[in-house]
Amino acid sequence: MKVCFDHQIFTMQRYGGISRYFANICNSLEAREDAECKLLVLYSRNQYIQDRQFPMPPFLAERLLKKYRKQAKWNEKYARRHIQKSEFDVLHPTYYHPYFLEGLKKPFVITVHDMIHELFPEYFSTNEIYVQYKRETITRADHLIAISESTKNDLQRIYNIPEEKITVVYHGYQENPALLHADKDTAFTLPFREYVLFVGDRAGYKNFGRFVQAVKPVLERYDINLVCAGGGDFGVAEKEMLYRAGIQNRAKQISATETQLNSLYQNALAFIYPSLYEGFGLPILEAFRNNCPIITSNTSCFQEVGGEAAVYFDPYQIDEMAQSIDAVINSKELSGQLRAKGAQRLGRFSMERCMEGTMDVYRKLV
Repeated sequence: MKVCFDHQIFTMQRYGGISRYFANICNSLEAREDAECKLLVLYSRNQYIQDRQFPMPPFLAERLLKKYRKQAKWNEKYARRHIQKSEFDVLHPTYYHPYFLEGLKKPFVITVHDMIHELFPEYFSTNEIYVQYKRETITRADHLIAISESTKNDLQRIYNIPEEKITVVYHGYQENPALLHADKDTAFTLPFREYVLFVGDRAGYKNFGRFVQAVKPVLERYDINLVCAGGGDFGVAEKEMLYRAGIQNRAKQISATETQLNSLYQNALAFIYPSLYEGFGLPILEAFRNNCPIITSNTSCFQEVGGEAAVYFDPYQIDEMAQSIDAVINSKELSGQLRAKGAQRLGRFSMERCMEGTMDVYRKLV
């Protein structure tokens, strides 16, 4: 069986959960005897596929495809040409642009990672074209993979997709192969001795504003700090928010590499995930892997993924969030229990299980 993956997410992301998901699937397929993987990518800067030999050599691509729009244009042309040849059994597009529908003669499956745009439109531009693209591809797909029961339920509710067309396949955690034999970043020093950790984007539904209000009294009570990994530098409004809360000197943003992020998880008092909604919540698995206690929202997929290995709060209730953070920070016994349960919980999300479910979907379509 030959499965093709198009360029979309590998053009859009240099790092990121979705591109890592597809890179992991490709690597797993190539290790199998009953399947093969074809990446329809002329050239990409995505860090998870840099061990591959692209059709266009990097020295030439960096001169000709330096700008994102040009790279996207030529990657799409390359993918479109191969899709129309139909020299594969299943197409698995990596995002929602429907360009591939024209001339497609083989079945295709779409992985739906979340329904954030549909459920929280107030946090996005009214001109967000991918909402339309997503509807077009989802409603025409031969099958859908949902990464959680929560996402499956949202799909059925919003698009009325028949249950038999959706298969839930959880993410499988897999170490980045490039890091397995890499040395530790000896130049990296932790910004604080004791801190709680926030990971990723902070805008909109990520609920950073309520989180700042909730964490403020905890930081002051225990004389600890806040590290925000990723998500870009603090913006003007965020700096003002931290200043008004009186914790501007206790908060630091770090654009961490993957190695540095692992170190931040490993040394944090807790990882706090106050998002209003996620399709799966991959940072939960990262925290499990790095033995970090998790305090997170009780909405959407979080309890489905975290099980008994996390402490939960209502993300709309600032006092409840603060109490949950305080409970973990103030109890070595509870923190130790969460670390132990997290290590056990991670076993439910192996790459082997993810691939079993994914291969079952491919076989249905061939």
